[in-house]
Formats: sequence, structure tokens, C-alpha cells
Amino acid sequence: MSKYLFYLSVPLMLTTTTTAVFAQKTPAEQIKWSVAAQLQTPDGQTSIGFAGAMNAVLQNRLIVAGGANFPDKKPWEGGKKHYSNEIHILEKKGNAFSWSKEKAFLPEAIAYCGNTSTKFGIVYAGGENDKGLSKQVFLLTWDELKHNIQAKPLASLPIALTNVALTNIGNLVYAIGGDQEKSTSNAVFSLDLSLPAATWKVLPELPIPLANSVVVVQSPEKQALIYVIGGRTKTPVGISDLHATVFIYHPEKQEWKEGAAISDGIKVTNFSAGTGVAFGKNQILIFGGDNGKTFHQIETYISRIAKTADPEEKARLTAEKNQLNIHHKGFYKSILRYDVQRNTWSKSGELPFLAQVTAMATKWNNDIIISSGEVKPGVRTPNIMLGKIKD
Repeated sequence: MSKYLFYLSVPLMLTTTTTAVFAQKTPAEQIKWSVAAQLQTPDGQTSIGFAGAMNAVLQNRLIVAGGANFPDKKPWEGGKKHYSNEIHILEKKGNAFSWSKEKAFLPEAIAYCGNTSTKFGIVYAGGENDKGLSKQVFLLTWDELKHNIQAKPLASLPIALTNVALTNIGNLVYAIGGDQEKSTSNAVFSLDLSLPAATWKVLPELPIPLANSVVVVQSPEKQALIYVIGGRTKTPVGISDLHATVFIYHPEKQEWKEGAAISDGIKVTNFSAGTGVAFGKNQILIFGGDNGKTFHQIETYISRIAKTADPEEKARLTAEKNQLNIHHKGFYKSILRYDVQRNTWSKSGELPFLAQVTAMATKWNNDIIISSGEVKPGVRTPNIMLGKIKD
């Protein structure tokens, strides 16, 4: 197996552009990582970051919006989850990045929604907040006169969903899977943005219910297909099933087929809540994610705590679960490459920083952007990571 060289370069005097630089070499490309910026609070301080925030490009601006965090105490300390309605607008001039001083807000606080960049604007759908799960859908556009973001409601999803995946091909937006209150959905819907009064159309279901999947459009042989990579399924006992599956949707045929199981080229791995982007003509790169080892341990503790009526046993199990969270070493850091034409997986190295899960990856021009997310259970990062790929 090839060996890959990772190094941490010495940071320079930095403002809001870069705080550390990483690079790695792989057989096909060099990915150079940097911290383009860090999320800020409304008063200009460095944010603790968000899980489940939107991450999309609008009129050559990066939009990071919504999300959830624990601003006062960590979850194991009794902290209350806060849902955000803030919109952060990152602008680029040359190689410098800066946050817009314009204040912008979503119609309501939301986290863990699906989002996708289209030629019409950013569409986001579903998610959750302190009122519960949402079926609402909005289109975010840029108003040149007001120099700010406008939100327009679109047709609601047929069902309320959180951890739903969104992508688009041309005028059509696709909503795939997601969690309902007590179960995971295998529903697939599409919405035609070119039709003003359009409603969501029901499409053939996923082969299995999935949430927290990476969904990417790639075009082998010039045919745009939708790839649903990994994911998680709720079960009645409270211990989620994590998956190594790849399901491929053919929009014209309206049918699903199964691709090669996720692997590093040697060993199959479960994968959930990670990030990914299309790369080149026939490849998909996925970054980090949760392979389920610690996730299942935490879920097992939660289930046992809920079932016991003994106060001492409940306290002991809670303390053990908290220690598992506190000493968590981070999520799965491998960068995996899927060749969609050959239907093969390989490993392209590892992230030289803590993997960001319950986050989104997007392309900004030719660069990869991974914004904020969770780096350990209950712990967010404010970092906006930028990956430059050189063939």
C-alpha cells in the first residue's frame, strides 16, 4: 500500500484568512488544506461552531446558516441545545476571506436540514428546532439592491424530516431519506424549481431507510446519477444500524441499483454523517465520518439508562457514558475515493485535522469547503476548512 506524507506547516501572522495549513499527497492529486475562516458570534468573537449547519454557495459567497450547539454547558454537564437562525456570509477577494458585516437571519432557527446550491439559489428543507421536526422548505436568494439574503417559502415536504439529504440536477431538487420522529425514512421526493406552483413529487423509495447519508451527483458517461453513500437507520431498540451501502439512482429510468460497499480498498467500513463531493469526471471523495464504533457504545448507554429504574445504576451508567464522550478521540479520518465508472473504492490518505461530522462539504469554484460541524460528541468547531485540489 502506498504511504502518504502529511505535514503541518508553520503558520504565519494571520487574520481571518488562514490559521493553519495542512497538505497531503495522494497518487492522483494533492489536497492542500487550510482554515479559510472561523465562524464568529454576532459580537465578533470566535464562535464555538455548529452541528447540522447549512453549507452552500450563493452568488460566489459561502453561506453557513443555522445549526445547533451547546453554548453554556456540554451535553453531559446538563447543557441545553441551542438552535440558530443566524446566516454567516463569507466573501472572497483574491486569496483573502472575510465575513460580511451584513446581519442576516433565517425565517426561523433550524438545524440538520438538507441543503443544495442551484441556479435559482440555495434550497433548504426539513431539519429540526426546539419545536420539533420540520417539513418547511425555503429558497435563499441574493438581493443585489439590499446586498443581503432573501428567503422565499416553497412547497413543504410531504412529511417532516430531519437529517434529510438534498441534491439537485438542473431544475429538479431531490430530498432523500431522513429521520422521522421514531423511525428513519426511505422516501424520495423531487421538486421542479422552474414551476412556480410546483409541489413535491413522490419517487421510487430508497432500497432501505437512510439518514445522515452523503448524497452526491456524478455523471459517468455524461448521465447524471445520484449516489447515496452510507447512512444510519433507527431501530426500535434504540441502537442504530450503520451502513456501508452505496445506492445509485437513475433519474431517467427512475430506478435504483446498488454499488460497491464502502471500503478503503481492503476492508469494508460503515459510514455515516460524513461529507463528500464529486471530483473529476468519474470520482467521489468522502471525508471523515462516523464508522459507528463509539456511536454504538453511546447509544447502548443511552438505552440502558432509559431502561433502568435504579437511581444508583442510572447515575453509574451516566457517568460512564460521560467519560466516553469526554475522552472521545475524534471520528473516522480517512479520505476515501469512489470511482463510479469502475465501481471501486480506495483510500486516498487521511484528514490531517479532526474530522467534521454532521457537517456538509461543498465546492466553491474548484475548492472543497467543509464548514463547522462536530469533531467529538457535543463538541463543535468554528473552522471553515478549505481544500485545494491539484491534478
